[in-house]
Amino acid sequence: MNKKRIVLTSIIGMAAIATLSVSLTWAWYASSDHLQVDSFDIDMNGNVQLLLSTSKELDTFKQKLTNEDLIKEENFALAPVSSMYKDEWFSEKANNPLFYDCSTAVSEEGTLIKEVARSGYFSKKIYLLSNTVDYYATLDASQCAFNANETANFLRAQDMHNQYKDATVEQIAESLNSLKECLRMSILVNSEDYYRYYIIDPYKQENEQVLFGGTLDNDADGYYDYYVDNGQKREYIYGEVENRDDARYIDPVDPHGIVDRIDSRGNFYGNSFIAKNRIDTYTFDKENSTDLRIASEDSYALSDADDINTEILIPCHPNEPTEITVSIYLEGWDKACVNQTMGACFDTNISFKLLRRIL
Repeated sequence: MNKKRIVLTSIIGMAAIATLSVSLTWAWYASSDHLQVDSFDIDMNGNVQLLLSTSKELDTFKQKLTNEDLIKEENFALAPVSSMYKDEWFSEKANNPLFYDCSTAVSEEGTLIKEVARSGYFSKKIYLLSNTVDYYATLDASQCAFNANETANFLRAQDMHNQYKDATVEQIAESLNSLKECLRMSILVNSEDYYRYYIIDPYKQENEQVLFGGTLDNDADGYYDYYVDNGQKREYIYGEVENRDDARYIDPVDPHGIVDRIDSRGNFYGNSFIAKNRIDTYTFDKENSTDLRIASEDSYALSDADDINTEILIPCHPNEPTEITVSIYLEGWDKACVNQTMGACFDTNISFKLLRRIL
């Protein structure tokens, strides 16, 4: 079978022009510096068997969708979000996927406040239409790429070195190039009798697990964040967590001790995942909190699409548009999503292919 391909090309993340400063606005970042998407094209190669549109109207379908069709904003920025709580909206068959930011959403009593991210990711409805027979489409892994723009990142590293003296230009460039490891693409297939959601981690390793919870240092003071429970300071467990009350804690070293402030601002290697435990605070004992459940990412490796029996399937029918929502985002709970990747540039190519007929 001649496998026809739909190609989504040239998603380019560029460094936004912004002053580096401490901010609690963006999850897992301690800066307002973030990413900007410049281009997003969709193209069809070869004989047309599959058409595309951003509308359900049959007379709008064509072989190619350009950046002007897909991104209306002049400057489109990416910032860390998360696919946690996916099961909630998925069970209700929502029309759009939801992404969350709960890095700062904690009440004074330590109660989690879910916060839906309203920006910081790309998400667009696209419609597929077969003009021949019923087919399953899937990703064409051989034509997909999520690559660092090493030239642009090296130039960026030279500029950043003026502010961050604790790392060399080469070390900064290497860190910027690692941004690709926390990139994600997701596809929501929303048709009348077929509702699926696929998260693709292009750099997923065998047996790799991304947990949607844990302790964080979101105020960049060098210590894990805490809340006050009946006068006692306890480290807060962020994210999608079940049986939170079953968390176990280690007694503080000195409940009345004075905690020295660690000023991590301006430290290139500082991030929210790595911090110290305060001597006056009950420390989260993850190893012995066996009844506490932290949700994990349900994702596919890009190579999973190569299998003829892949689960990543999109049904396409003649004269019957199939709605999909394509999202590009940074998974904030991926340990690669840290401050030292801020302002990185990346180039992404996404391709779909017709896999097999629907029997």
